[in-house]
Amino acid sequence: MSPALDPPAAGDINGPVGGEAQVRWYAVHTRSRHERKAAAELDRRGFEIFLPEYQSWSRRRDRRQRITRILFPGYLFVHTPLDPARRLAVIQASSVVAIVGAAHRPVPVPDEQVESVKLLLGAAGDAAPRPGLARGQRVQIMQGPLQGVIGCVEQTERGRRIVVSVELLGRSVEASLETEALAPYLD
Repeated sequence: MSPALDPPAAGDINGPVGGEAQVRWYAVHTRSRHERKAAAELDRRGFEIFLPEYQSWSRRRDRRQRITRILFPGYLFVHTPLDPARRLAVIQASSVVAIVGAAHRPVPVPDEQVESVKLLLGAAGDAAPRPGLARGQRVQIMQGPLQGVIGCVEQTERGRRIVVSVELLGRSVEASLETEALAPYLD
């Protein structure tokens, strides 16, 4: 078996065996809409926290306003050596559900992935999640004059626009729409 395929040694996930645990990033699952509360609690307990947020326009009845949204709803990241005492402190924090892992073991998030998200959010003023829409996928138009109409993705254009085909009275009509106006259609 090649070294790349060998299973990790007992200490590889949480640090070297017999030594101090390695400081790594871990994804923490929180209660729904309690990400900021969990982050504040973990910060008070002395943990380094990363809660990725982005700015978005929200439509209210009579106005539009800019609001801050969570990039990964239900999750935040904690940077810590995950020895048993620290693991317990994270899990016991208010609004924390669990540390993301496999087979009841926390799995660290690669440092370069967390750093990439930090750089992207810091450098791009319009960083925000985008729906992963593929050609042939059924979508529903969520805003504008075609709100509520269901169509099929015909092609994705450069940037954030997408062409949607809509069947009306036996004829197909295509429209080029912003991705923010679309959501995957769930039957």
